[in-house]
Amino acid sequence: MTKLSIQFDVSIMDQIMLEGYRIIELLSGSPGGRSYLGEDTDKSDLNQYVVKQFLPPSQDSKLLKISHDVLETEAKPLDNLAKEDDRIENLTNFFEKDKNFYLVRKFIIGKPLNKEIFPGRRLSSQQVLNLLLEVLEILVFIHSRGIIHRNLKPANIIRREYDGKLILTDFGTPQEAVSNIVASSEYMPIEQIHGNPQFNSDIYSLGIIAIEALTGLSASQIIAQNKQKNPSVEKIIWQRRGYKLNPKLVKIINQMVCINYQNRYQSAQQVLKDLKEIDLGSSHVVFQQIYQHVYQPLKQKLKQQLSKNIKLIAGIGSIIVVGAASWIIYTSRNINSARQIYQQGIAHYHKGKYEQAIKLFSQAIKINPEYSSAYNSRGDAYYRLRDYKKSQEDSSAAISHNPKDANAYYDRAFTLYSLGKYKDAIADYNRAIKLNPSDENAYYGRGLAHYEIKQKKQAIADVNQAIKINPKFAFAYVHRGRLHRERGEKIKAIQDFDKAIKLNPKYTEAYYQRGKTHYAVNDKLRAKKDFTKVIELDSQYVEAYIARGNVYSDLGYPKQAYQDYQKAIKINPNNPKAYIHRGKYRFKIQDIEGAIENYNQAIELDATQPTAYNNRGNAYLELGKLKEAMADYSKAIQLNPKYPWAYYNRGLVRTALKVVPDAIEDFQQAADIFLERGEDNNHKDALSRIRQLTR
Repeated sequence: MTKLSIQFDVSIMDQIMLEGYRIIELLSGSPGGRSYLGEDTDKSDLNQYVVKQFLPPSQDSKLLKISHDVLETEAKPLDNLAKEDDRIENLTNFFEKDKNFYLVRKFIIGKPLNKEIFPGRRLSSQQVLNLLLEVLEILVFIHSRGIIHRNLKPANIIRREYDGKLILTDFGTPQEAVSNIVASSEYMPIEQIHGNPQFNSDIYSLGIIAIEALTGLSASQIIAQNKQKNPSVEKIIWQRRGYKLNPKLVKIINQMVCINYQNRYQSAQQVLKDLKEIDLGSSHVVFQQIYQHVYQPLKQKLKQQLSKNIKLIAGIGSIIVVGAASWIIYTSRNINSARQIYQQGIAHYHKGKYEQAIKLFSQAIKINPEYSSAYNSRGDAYYRLRDYKKSQEDSSAAISHNPKDANAYYDRAFTLYSLGKYKDAIADYNRAIKLNPSDENAYYGRGLAHYEIKQKKQAIADVNQAIKINPKFAFAYVHRGRLHRERGEKIKAIQDFDKAIKLNPKYTEAYYQRGKTHYAVNDKLRAKKDFTKVIELDSQYVEAYIARGNVYSDLGYPKQAYQDYQKAIKINPNNPKAYIHRGKYRFKIQDIEGAIENYNQAIELDATQPTAYNNRGNAYLELGKLKEAMADYSKAIQLNPKYPWAYYNRGLVRTALKVVPDAIEDFQQAADIFLERGEDNNHKDALSRIRQLTR
C-alpha cells in the first residue's frame, strides 16, 4: 500500500474526517472514485474500515438526489447479505457529503487473490478446483437473493487471514448506481459491458479468473490472444501444450466462459454440481469408510444381540447414528487436513522442491489413502527426480482410485516411455485418448512411442492429429519434421521446423533440427547459421557445437572446427560423440594416430557406439592394419545391424583380402540399406562395387 500524501486531495480527507473517519492510507484510485483505509474516531474498537468514495459525473441537484436514492436502494441488500453470510463484505455506513457519496465497510485482514493469481504463476487443477468450489458457493447464495456481483476479479476476492475463507467485496452495483456507467474490464462478458448483466455474467468472470490461475497469463493477455487466434470471438481459446489439466475441469471452464451467455452455464448451482463430480470424491470416501468401519460391524453386532434383547435394537441404532455422525465429522476434518497438506506440497512442487513435495503428498495420502490427486502429484515429483519406478507406481495408484482420470493414464504412459516400455506406454496413451479425445499431448506422446518401435506411419498420423487439435503445437511440428527428414522429405521437414520457430522464436531444438536438415541437403551456410543461433540461445548445447564444427570442417575452416569440438568436450568431457567428431576431424587432416586416440576415448566412455568402431576401422584401414579394421567394422555391425557404411567398409577390407564372396555379400547388405533409406547415390556406388567384383 502507498502512504497517502499530505498534498493529495486534502479537501476530501477533511470532508471524511468530518464524518468521523480518520484517513490512514489511500488503497486505490480510479476516475470513478477512490478507496481509503480509515479508523472510526467515534468508536473505541480497534477495527479499521474501507471508506469508498464515488464521484458522480454530474453535480446537478436533481440527478444527485436520484443517485442517492438508487445507491441507498442498492446498498441495503448488500448489507442484508453480509448479515446472513460473513463471506460477503460487511457494509457499516453510507453517507453523502459535498455532492460525493461514500460507502464504509469493515477492513478485512487478509490478502486479495491477485496476490495468489498473477502473471507467470500457474496453479494446479486441484487448487483451481478448490477456488471455484468456494466462490461458487457464495455466488449460489447471492444469486438466490437476486443480486449479481458485476465486478468479480481477483482484487475483489479476499482470503481472510484468520480462517482462510474467501470473501467477496466491491460489488459493482453501487458504482453503477452513482455513475450510471458500466465500467468495462477484461473480466466482464459482452452482455454486461452492453448494460445487460445476467446472473451467469458472474460465472463468466469467475471462469476467466480460473483460466488466469491455470495458465499464468493475465486476463488481458487471455482476451488479446483469443482475439488474435479467433477473430470471430465465439469462444475463448486458452489451452496450450504443456498444461497438464483435468479434462473435465477444462470442459466446465469452457462452458463457464462461453461468449454468448445463452450457451453459458445458466446458474452457479449447475457449475457447482458438475465441479463436485470431479472433486476428490471425498463424500464417497467418507460414506464408504462409514459403511466399512461403522455400519457393517454394528450391523453384525445387532444381528447377534437381536434374539437376546429387543430393547437393544434402539440402543444399537443410536450407536450407529452417533457413531456415523462422529465418523463423518472426524473423516471430513481429516480430508480437509489432507487437502491443506496437499496444497502445501503443490507449492513446493512448483518451486522445484520435489523431495519436500513428496513428503507432504505422502502425509496427505496417509491421512486419505484414496486421495488420487495426491498419488498423481507425487508421481510427477518422483518423475522429476528420475525415479521412474515410483512414478509408475503412483500413477497406477491414482488410476486404481479414479479409473476415469485421463491425466493419470497420460502420466503413467510418459513414465513407461521413459523406462523404454513403449508398447505399454502406447496402451496407456490409448486409454487417455479414449477418455479425452481432444488431448493433443496424448496423441503426441503416443506418436513418440510409435516412433521408438519403428512404427513411423502410426507416429506421423498421431503427430498430425495433435497438430490438428492444436495448430500452435510447436513440439509436434519439430517431431513431424524429423519424421519427414527420415522419410527423405527434407523440404517438408524444413517447412515444419520453420513453423515451430515462427511459433516460438527461442525454440533451440527447432533451429538445431532445421540446421541438421539444411546440412543433409548440402546447404552448409544455412546449417551453420542455424547451429550458431542454437549456441546463442543455449551456450551449453553440446550437439550444436559438434554440428557446427562439422560444417566448419566441410567448408575448410579447420581452426574453427577444432575450437567447436574442443568446446563440446569442455562442456561435457563424458560425451563420446564429441570425441568421435574430433577424431573425424583429425582423420581428415591426416592425423591418423590422433584420430585413433579420440576414437579410443569415445569407446572407453561408451562401448556401445557403433560409429566409434566404424571410424576407428577407417583409421586402421588407412594405416594398412586390415585385421584391426575388420574387427572394428564387425563390431560396429554387431552393435547396429542396419549400419550400411560398416558393411561397405568391411566389403573394402574383404576385397583387399581377396575374399570376394564375402565382400559381395557386404556390399549387397550396404546397397539394400542405402535403398531403404532413400540414399540413391550410395546405393548405386555399392552396386557398382558388386559389378566390379562379379566381373
